[in-house]
Amino acid sequence: MERWAEYRDRPSWLVRGLFVVLLLVLGWSGLRVLLGPSMSRSERTELEARIDAIVETAMEEGPITGVAIAVSRGLQVLHLEGYGFADVENDLPVDPSTIFHIGSISKQFTAAAMLRLEADGLVDLDAPASRYLAETLGERAALFDDVTVSQLLNHTSGVRDYTIVPGWWTTLGIDVDPEGLVESFVNEPRDFPPGDRFSYSNSGYALAGMIVEAVSGQPFGGWLNEHLFVPNDLAQSAYCDDSRVMRNRARGYRYAESGELRHPRYVSMTQAYAAGGLCASAEDLLRWTRLLTRGVITGDDGWDVMSTPGTLRDGSRIEYGYGIAVSYLEGRHRIGHIGGMLGFTGQMAHYSEEDVSIVVLTNTEGANAARIETEIARAVLELAAEQVRDVELTPTELTSYVGAYDLGATVVRVTEREGRLEAEVSTPGIEGRYVMLYQGDLTFFAQTDPSIIARFDEPADGEPLAFTLEHKGITLRGRKVE
Repeated sequence: MERWAEYRDRPSWLVRGLFVVLLLVLGWSGLRVLLGPSMSRSERTELEARIDAIVETAMEEGPITGVAIAVSRGLQVLHLEGYGFADVENDLPVDPSTIFHIGSISKQFTAAAMLRLEADGLVDLDAPASRYLAETLGERAALFDDVTVSQLLNHTSGVRDYTIVPGWWTTLGIDVDPEGLVESFVNEPRDFPPGDRFSYSNSGYALAGMIVEAVSGQPFGGWLNEHLFVPNDLAQSAYCDDSRVMRNRARGYRYAESGELRHPRYVSMTQAYAAGGLCASAEDLLRWTRLLTRGVITGDDGWDVMSTPGTLRDGSRIEYGYGIAVSYLEGRHRIGHIGGMLGFTGQMAHYSEEDVSIVVLTNTEGANAARIETEIARAVLELAAEQVRDVELTPTELTSYVGAYDLGATVVRVTEREGRLEAEVSTPGIEGRYVMLYQGDLTFFAQTDPSIIARFDEPADGEPLAFTLEHKGITLRGRKVE
């Protein structure tokens, strides 16, 4: 830990030089805006102690094997630290440069690649996806004539998520090429007509990865390395080739029901591909987030497009841009994404107005990285701790919520048990049965994970009860069907 404290407190010659250049260009007042509010050493020490306590408590309650945390405000790195073990068998600790599988955080890299290719005139986001898939998929590319590239990126394509296709989970450890991955879902029925709804789909990002390869003439991972990782000094980021030797790579773990620490089931990264196949360190993801949100990666126009919520055909807004979920924490505008992989979890978030970026990576399956991130955000933004209520409902009120709710690619079943609602969720990443605590205003929090939020909306005359499931920045909407 001490060496990272030294790293934070002693800026390199490059940082000092950059500071002088910015001072000359912006002036002192402009530089202060860019750097963000100043923090005294005592204030920083107090904040770091709070973050340490948040992480250590989460690790004990989890339990969680290892965690890496990176936090910045403006250009100031407020916290950069590792906790626990990256490799338990060899007693290797986590540090900020430890490389983790980042799961679906990978999607923002795929989306950024698309925006760069659009800027180069190689891709039109409003064009049919089939235009760029004909060479690799042949006649089957016509199945995507009615789906735009944009709809692949904001999960409104209606293309079924391959991770919920029956039988796919039996193939996790098998290496496939992109065409083989597409084969797992290409003949599945659509969940809805393109543009009608939002439904999270890894399949859209598998197709997006194929488009990157088709228009660039390079393998997906090779393009990212040449155009995103190397030019931006992201030395601890890569497409996770399982055969590649990567120094300081964390091993993934899971806890069995007995409490025994075990390795997770093996997953070939060719199965995750452009939807979740990247590795990175917390240090690199913090740098990536700061560059991305400043328009360095995609240009200002590209970042605006990427971070703007999409629109459905009926004109309604969704809470997702391109590879980025858009939400609010007590009125603070927040963009970010969760990442999950067997043996790993992660969460990155950026609070726009405050220019605060937070990265949390763990090497433990099921670890609640999003909850850690939210608690750290509350500490940095000086927000009070979240209060979870447990308001009692009458039997009639409880019965009114009971039923099945169609969310597109998944159905949530709500039942009543011992005076409380229980929700059975099959959404990948949060599968399970949850006791739901009523917070008032038709809103429920999951008892064991308040980041899982169910909201009901009073229906119009003759309309079924509307239902919204929010989880770590991803919002799914549906209606009561039985």
